[in-house]
Parts: sequence; C-alpha cells; structure tokens
Amino acid sequence: MSVLNEIEKRAEKVLVFAETKAVQGYVCALVTSLFRVHVDIINGDTKAVATKTETKTQKAIIDRFQTLPGFGVIVMSPVAAGVGLTVVRANKVVHLERHWNPAKEAQATDRVYRIGQTRNVNVYIPMALHPNLRSFDQHLNGLLANKVDLSDAVVANPSIEPNELAQFF
Repeated sequence: MSVLNEIEKRAEKVLVFAETKAVQGYVCALVTSLFRVHVDIINGDTKAVATKTETKTQKAIIDRFQTLPGFGVIVMSPVAAGVGLTVVRANKVVHLERHWNPAKEAQATDRVYRIGQTRNVNVYIPMALHPNLRSFDQHLNGLLANKVDLSDAVVANPSIEPNELAQFF
C-alpha cells in the first residue's frame, strides 16, 4: 500500500499483476475503497473484442484508463495481459503474485515498455521477509532468477566471427 500511496501522490498510473482471481478481486476492492478510484480487472474473463452482450473489453478498459487524468490502477492477470496490450500511460508495475514462468512475467511488464512511453518505468515486486529465515518469497525469487539465468545460458547466441560463418556456405 505504501507503493500505491507514493504513486497516487505523483498522480501516476500503475498496473498490478496478480495470478488468482480472488487476489485480483481483493486488490480491486481494496484500492477502490482506499483511493476512491475506479479499478478494472483484466483477466481471462475479459473479452479482447466486444460481442453483443459484452462491452467491457480489454481495449475499452485500457482506452478509458489511458484517457483519465491522474492516478489510476488496473489489476491484470499476467497471462491474459501477456500479448498485444500497450499501456504506455502507466509507468509503474507491481507484481503482487509471481508467475512461475519468468518470461510471462517479463511479457506482462513489457505492456508499459512500448513505443510512446515517455517516462521512466519502475517495477515493484513486494516480498514478505523474515528476520532470521529465508522467506517463501525470497526462495521463489531465487528460483525464478535461476530460471532466467539458465535460459540465458542455453539460449544465448555465441559470438560468431565472419570467417566461421563463411564455413557454413
């Protein structure tokens, strides 16, 4: 909540990523109650395209969010928000619940890193800490960092010299 208080003071916009629908609903209700702002949720239930019965689409929610001045919050599922959304009016990201796949988490964060972003972007990952023991959040963060390191080691392209490349032709 202290992070959201600071974001509100600066009249900035934030995306809060949460995995479970229960946590998404709780965050939405809490932020709405404490800050007196309208908060939408984008998850698997939110349609990408309007149908006859559904007018609250991902695009409509984001368009409304980006046109309203001042502080704003959207709660999103990192999976539902993973591809195709651009939210450059937000420059703060909070990963409240971590996704087991760091690539999905990075994709979710990338919603605010798009052409048109003019401000510095900050990403927050709140963690429960214990004074003497390694907390679950710290352990999970370490596991996710190891996944990223392993992926980088396996997928990284070795540098190839031009003469080495010529051998393939």
